[in-house]
Amino acid sequence: MPRPFIIACAAALLTAPAAFAQQAPVAPQASSAPAQKKLAPNPMNEAMRRTRSELQTAPAPRPEDVGSVDAIIAALYNVISGPAGQPRDWQRFQSLFYPGAQMIPMRKPKAGPSPVATPFSPEAYVSSATVAFGKRGFYEKELHRQTAGYGHLVHVMSAYETRESPNGPALVQGVNSIQLVFDGQRWWILNIAWTDDKATETPVPKDFTRK
Repeated sequence: MPRPFIIACAAALLTAPAAFAQQAPVAPQASSAPAQKKLAPNPMNEAMRRTRSELQTAPAPRPEDVGSVDAIIAALYNVISGPAGQPRDWQRFQSLFYPGAQMIPMRKPKAGPSPVATPFSPEAYVSSATVAFGKRGFYEKELHRQTAGYGHLVHVMSAYETRESPNGPALVQGVNSIQLVFDGQRWWILNIAWTDDKATETPVPKDFTRK
């Protein structure tokens, strides 16, 4: 074999490892800095941001509906009452409720001795009541109430009765437990829970103190 060709082959073999070394992938080195844990969102902060956003889009109330405890309770009873087939002012109804408010009937199940709480939203009430009020009249009237409060929070126990016509016989008597809050400008309904004499199988008392 000619000497120049041998020398060229030897040079190629000597430089090959260096070329392969340049092309080989370099394993990443472990970082000496400690991994930072991703903090979970604060549920209270998330709820606050959501509430502020919903307050911006809440239906504007009638000023006379939200100026006092008496006014907002009167508006609540008035807005849901009317003859069969008459559309209710549901925007007015929803303007009474604070974002996230719950409506909580206590219904007696078919199986079981005690009433069961079934919370739902004012929007769900609108959907259900629209169908029901299209078929029959519904009038709810306050009978008497007891009120307690502290700061901007007020709790009202409001006894009521329902009829299908203004002068018809009372069908049900019950009690609305209403939580209210004043934000410095207006009153809001935070929650309503209610039960009636059919669910409890006892008459509505004049004094709501539990014995």
